Amino acid sequence: MNTSNEHEAPDLLGVFEERAEYLTKKALYTWTVTTKRDQLLLKKLKGPGAKLLTGPRGSGKSTMLKRAYYDLLTNQTALGVYVNYSRSLALEPLFHKTGNAAQLFRQWVLAKIIEGVAETFSDLDETVPHSLSTALESSRELIEALEAGRALEQTDLSRTPSLLIRLLSDWLSTLDRNRVVLLFDDAAHAFSLEQQRDFFEIFRELRSRNISAKAAIYPGITSYSPNFHVGHEAELLEIWYEPDSEAYLGFMWEIFKKRIPDVLRTEFEDREDLVDLVALAANGLPRGFLNMLSDMLLMDDANIAKPTRSSAMSAIADHAETVRGVYTSLSSKLPRFRHFIEVGKELESSITSTLQTYNRNKPLPKKAVTVAIAEPVSLELERILNFFQYAGLLRKKPSVSRGVKGVFQRYDVHNAIVVTENSLSLGKSYSVAELVDSLSKRDAHAFVRTRASSLLGSDYIDRCVLDLPPCDSCQAPRVKEEQRFCMNCGAELSDASVYQELINASIDELPLTDRRLSSIKSHTSIRKIQDILADDDLSIRKVPYVGEIWARRIRTYAEEFVSV
Repeated sequence: MNTSNEHEAPDLLGVFEERAEYLTKKALYTWTVTTKRDQLLLKKLKGPGAKLLTGPRGSGKSTMLKRAYYDLLTNQTALGVYVNYSRSLALEPLFHKTGNAAQLFRQWVLAKIIEGVAETFSDLDETVPHSLSTALESSRELIEALEAGRALEQTDLSRTPSLLIRLLSDWLSTLDRNRVVLLFDDAAHAFSLEQQRDFFEIFRELRSRNISAKAAIYPGITSYSPNFHVGHEAELLEIWYEPDSEAYLGFMWEIFKKRIPDVLRTEFEDREDLVDLVALAANGLPRGFLNMLSDMLLMDDANIAKPTRSSAMSAIADHAETVRGVYTSLSSKLPRFRHFIEVGKELESSITSTLQTYNRNKPLPKKAVTVAIAEPVSLELERILNFFQYAGLLRKKPSVSRGVKGVFQRYDVHNAIVVTENSLSLGKSYSVAELVDSLSKRDAHAFVRTRASSLLGSDYIDRCVLDLPPCDSCQAPRVKEEQRFCMNCGAELSDASVYQELINASIDELPLTDRRLSSIKSHTSIRKIQDILADDDLSIRKVPYVGEIWARRIRTYAEEFVSV
């Protein structure tokens, strides 16, 4: 890779910032591309009625919620309240230590809303009502304690959604606005079933004539309370951009032009095809697009590199591993499903191989990235496919019927994985243009029909068993997940804290290349996830080729590993 020495990269920490939560209002407006589709989503998020915004990690959910919040600050009729629940998993240890953990969790959810209301008043430069100031003091004390894994000696558990609705109405009356829009980010609570169900029961109850809630969730793995019915209780809004749509490349080019400074854009002169390629490889996820551009342009966070086909393919391969890393991290976050995750790895390999065989000798417009699995789909396979959707590894499309051949569930494979595994069967000497055409001009009706047994063998269901911890007293295996007492010795069964296991997990669990992991271990004492979280970038910046951008990215990986 040739490095341009005549100039150095500008301050790019914000340019390549991955998470909207860390962008200023000015940066968000300056760098955000808003399509007609986005404008419709924003209108629904800012309007009345409950909404669920769904998409995998990096699809832009936080960007959309923050944009809605900032828009509402200048709205004269509605009061926007932004709340981020990414720290929900930090409360998980309490479920193993206290009998009233579920009540404490509900109090935390409501306290976070009160904190969000106070922040809105501050952003509006409005005087905080006395009742809000009083509620804020106790709320912040509760939040700080619970997120540190400890319960207060005396906790007021009387706060309820109905009480909060009355308080919100009172606080709203002090302003010249007539309704409240609650914007809940990272609201999936993806790895604690109890938290998910409790949250969505609160979500369902937080509605009135002048109050509506919106929440960002993940596809495939979100569990709702028994009384919560998607479509009836809340409208589902999909944010994930479709890479095969006519407007897609134009949208990604707008991001490129808005987000990338002139000094970097000029490096792509006469190599615009590489921008198209990584845009398609991003598979509809703006974060992935920015990460790949960063990898191509910046060798060491300081010097600008000239983009090449080789650097583009390397960036795509790294992005594919990042997507896989999100999926495989579920083994740590959902340890009872470890065997399912392992079978899923086999499934991915079989799918890419099946596509490769199908695409062999097919002309460019007839190549497929879609696999169609015959129904009925077992509960075990459906669980794995849902995990794939969470990670963005697969994207579900409408099912199709082939008459007597049956009904098939269709899934698009992530383009970065398609490219990396050569699932398009383009041979060894294909051009970038051929690869771009195969991904952007493919036949939307082309897909490979297959069956679960063909992909995984007839015994895959037997291998999809829950990995449940044995009895601590006698080591007898558990019979079922909800079992509370050992059937051998009668001892009460306990579960290890997932959160504690996550923060003590090896940094090998993060979606980083072997080369970067080795470099971190060689130049620092960082070995566990908690080491990164406690580092404040002091040690990580000692690693060669890790500047501000990569230090922030590594921290983001660690934060997301222990959150959602």
